[in-house]
Amino acid sequence: MKNFYFFLIITIFFFSSNCSYINNSLDAKEKKNQKKLIILSIDGFPGYYANEDSEFWKKLKYLPELKEKSFFSNKIKSTYPTLTYPAHTTMLTGVSPSVHGIYYNNPLDPMRKIGGDWYYYDEDIKVKTLMDFAREQGLKTGNIYWPVTVGAGITFNLPQFWRFKSEYDKKLLSALSTRGLYKYIYKKIDNHVGEITGDEEKINAGIALWELKSPDILLIYSTDLDTAHHEKGVNSPEALEKLLKIDSLIGKLISKTNLYSRSDLALLIVSDHGFKKVESLCYPNKILIDEGIIDPTNNKWNMVFKGLGGSSVLLENKDKESQLKSKSISLERIAEKVTENCPGSLVEFESETHQKIKYEINSNVKLFLHSTSGMAFSESLSSKEVFRISNPPYYNHGFLPTDPEMETIGLFYGGSKNLRFNELKDVIRIACDYLHIVCKEGEKRRD
Repeated sequence: MKNFYFFLIITIFFFSSNCSYINNSLDAKEKKNQKKLIILSIDGFPGYYANEDSEFWKKLKYLPELKEKSFFSNKIKSTYPTLTYPAHTTMLTGVSPSVHGIYYNNPLDPMRKIGGDWYYYDEDIKVKTLMDFAREQGLKTGNIYWPVTVGAGITFNLPQFWRFKSEYDKKLLSALSTRGLYKYIYKKIDNHVGEITGDEEKINAGIALWELKSPDILLIYSTDLDTAHHEKGVNSPEALEKLLKIDSLIGKLISKTNLYSRSDLALLIVSDHGFKKVESLCYPNKILIDEGIIDPTNNKWNMVFKGLGGSSVLLENKDKESQLKSKSISLERIAEKVTENCPGSLVEFESETHQKIKYEINSNVKLFLHSTSGMAFSESLSSKEVFRISNPPYYNHGFLPTDPEMETIGLFYGGSKNLRFNELKDVIRIACDYLHIVCKEGEKRRD
């Protein structure tokens, strides 16, 4: 009997060991065959830069070469509103701002009580992201400066964040990044990554993280083209300089990752919005101040216009402590005043477009303003006038995503060229299909 039990124990031991070995071998095989994806966002890349007659596109080398090997479109639709933070969150969630919760670039804060803070924090996203689904299914993830990623469950995370756009931000960003990552990147590229450094540092940081950890998904976000457009304009020499630099860095990324010689790696390049010329400005909050609906002196308000560049939304104050007592105005009167004072403005109120905006952006939207021409809307409370000509003109976004000048680019190398890639909402689906992971767009996060 003792011999029988001894034989049984030995048999179980060897069987268990063999199963464990088989499982480990399978895991190793699965990991070896796991596809990998790099997503590079070039902020503010207008689709018209990639038109056949574009002088800028003709000067590029690596992007046109990559285009010929990839799915490519320069007609990608942005989201409502066509702003950086809502758009980048839509890419990773596949849903509208009204669902994912990043409604604008920065939270509503008319009295500047939070110091102009932006939607930096992953916890503000109400639904699961691509990176959440990847983590839940055992994939390693990496990030260099993607918006709305502070505190995200990303394996190797260097999020976008700033306070003063100065040297002081370095310590803050280092503390918010995965422990040791910021300092490793600094040593590897011999520079910092942040709001005061450019695309060279950010894309080189992405390459350094790839070479160190080779994550299954790597996000890289670049900012220089958007900055050049805001400061110097579309088709400016400064914009061309930045675009040429980005193109050369894409060439470096392709080389360093051996992209063209690998069957397990894909590259998805995308942008958030285009740019449009702005020739005039409307300050609708001046109307609300004149009507006594906003009292900036005493930090009281009942309604306020949130500026979104080429559009604006009228929002109600839900905080009773900061509301003005016995002050009201009809929405019809506000609409009439805006139309009267800001030529070229369209006011959507209980229209089909207004209902769509409430569905896409925020159900709290009482009025929606947009322009028929190159006019932008400011949320400033200090303007002494409701309308003025912009001298000189400048370039901005925030216009309707149906505006052709808001269209942007989408490129996917490493998979089928027959993609359904028409809008930013398609990014997560393309990524999950390629990586063979299950992603349920719009799935709510648990508290």
